[in-house]
Amino acid sequence: MGRYKPDWLEKPTGEDMAWAYPAHAQRHGVEGKAVIKCQVGPDGRLGNCQVISETPKGEDFGVAAVALSQKFRMLPPPAGYAAKTPEVTIPIVFQMPQDSWSRLKTATAAGPKGAGPSLAPLDSGDVLLIAGVGAIAFAILGLVFSVAGKRSRDL
Repeated sequence: MGRYKPDWLEKPTGEDMAWAYPAHAQRHGVEGKAVIKCQVGPDGRLGNCQVISETPKGEDFGVAAVALSQKFRMLPPPAGYAAKTPEVTIPIVFQMPQDSWSRLKTATAAGPKGAGPSLAPLDSGDVLLIAGVGAIAFAILGLVFSVAGKRSRDL
């Protein structure tokens, strides 16, 4: 049997990278890198992944890389491949998304002295929820004034 040369069949998308990005690191605008070593299964899927290194330490980029490993798929080893289970080493670079909302959120969260509110875009469900709560509050306020007005006339 010849040598096994791993090659990509599937890689994570930008959405996958955003999904796996460590929340704390994203809130603070921290980018990082992790290197993982995984075994290539007979179907090309990765398994038994271990973190080899991560930078910066303590930001969970290693954990994120292992979670992201489920999105990779390699060319499977040839049928009857007799050597031990093939392993691959994968460096994964995590960069902050470059859309305008992310830049605004990062800049606002960092602020001039590293503190401040964090902005995030609202999706349509959030907007409907806010509108619904506002409508209910307005209706209750109208009812309160109506009852208060009736009571003052009765006195």
